[in-house]
Amino acid sequence: QIPQKPFLRLSYEDAIRYCNDNNIYKNDDTKEKFQLGDDITEKPERQMTDQIGKPILLTRFPAHIKSFYMSRDKNRPDLTESVDLLMPNVGEIIGGSMREWNLENLLQGFDKHNIDSLPYYWYNDLRKYGTFPHGGFGLGLERFLWYAILVT
Repeated sequence: QIPQKPFLRLSYEDAIRYCNDNNIYKNDDTKEKFQLGDDITEKPERQMTDQIGKPILLTRFPAHIKSFYMSRDKNRPDLTESVDLLMPNVGEIIGGSMREWNLENLLQGFDKHNIDSLPYYWYNDLRKYGTFPHGGFGLGLERFLWYAILVT
């Protein structure tokens, strides 16, 4: 069945609450519940998506579990301006975010993660010599095709 619009928009914090309220555990063996700040791994993420039964745009993840080049929320710098598209019976098929466009913030991210920024001079130069707020995404082609096959 072709998904109906609009897709459900669910913040990371609401997803944590949903999992805890619906017996979706961080660890099935120990029945450990999620805490804010935990990464929702693939299995519980898929359980949640399958229970809800429709596409979910999962947003506003904690910055410490996402890539440092993702922009931070202006009002909540502990969160990223990011989104994952989750599809029933498949899981995440797209992950996207606004990208950090401030050079100083980007260089701090390289330092924090002990990554040599020199090989990325061209990427940093884009910020140094002028850029603007922008975003990007990655598409899991295999998962997208899997979903397309399931729909037909």
